[in-house]
Amino acid sequence: MNKLFFFQTPKENLKINVVFRDEKLLESFKADSAETEVLPDVHDYYTDIYFPKAPADRPYTFSSIVLSSDGKMAYQDNPSGPLVAKNNFLDPDGSLGDFWVLNVLRSYADGIIVGANTLAKEPGITCHVYDEDLTRQRREHLGKKHQPVSVVVSFDATDIPFDHYTFDVDPAEELKMVIATGPDGLDYIQKKSPLKHVVYGPFTCKEDVDKAELAPLDRDYDVVPVIVTGEGKNPDGHVMMYVLKKLGLEKLCVESPSYCAYMLKEQMLDEYFINYSMVFVGGTTTPGSFISYGHLDHPHADLISLGTHKSNFLFTRQKIRYNVKQETDLSAYKY
Repeated sequence: MNKLFFFQTPKENLKINVVFRDEKLLESFKADSAETEVLPDVHDYYTDIYFPKAPADRPYTFSSIVLSSDGKMAYQDNPSGPLVAKNNFLDPDGSLGDFWVLNVLRSYADGIIVGANTLAKEPGITCHVYDEDLTRQRREHLGKKHQPVSVVVSFDATDIPFDHYTFDVDPAEELKMVIATGPDGLDYIQKKSPLKHVVYGPFTCKEDVDKAELAPLDRDYDVVPVIVTGEGKNPDGHVMMYVLKKLGLEKLCVESPSYCAYMLKEQMLDEYFINYSMVFVGGTTTPGSFISYGHLDHPHADLISLGTHKSNFLFTRQKIRYNVKQETDLSAYKY
């Protein structure tokens, strides 16, 4: 069986210089947060992070992505996303900082959303906290004893590589895998998957979930739960999020760019950590390129914090705001 890989992040040139913080907004986050401590490395090398408590019907959600100066997330001749940061030849340590921030967000998360296509493109990827110090601090300061749950999302499961590295991790590593799909996906899994599964659903509405009286997610690492929502090949993301909440996942890090775009459209994404690598990529590969908004009706963001690494990387934390209209009372805006 496979093992999880861990490493010590070199910290000599890791420090992110924070040049802006919205102190009022951050204080409101802290006052509403379930966390009472900040991870020591986060305090020393970045900035204090608290997350508000989750809504009643879904986990609190945040996403992380690295973009080029011109807003692209991949090169046309090599679509591997990490290259936008890694191939910033002026600041290799800034690239390390980008990956470290992703590990920071994983440290706070109870679950991580990953797309089936990402697994197919990256056969060795696992969604755990790679950094040894953050793994330990997550346990000691946040009370999170296990690695985040990996939630693989797919419309109909036909694109899920069931022989992927992450589905065969040693149970001693405590990496819990979950699949979220639609009814057609369940049919495909039952016919094609060699893994041992337990089914949650099918659920078409939140009332169905309430009737099921779900218990917190168990830690039987030999069994992969399948969350089935919606109709046909179309899962219902709102119901799926409600199920994850009922299973005990309070915070989700969304690492699938396409699913992140979907959640933004459905007003279910709370924050976006966008790091900018000061390179120019060109092309058309941008997050959410398949979704467009009207010029009078579109999501907005408040800048929560801004950090720099040398003069070649920007690190932003943004609070998403929905239903912002022209010439309306700002206090009425929905977060």
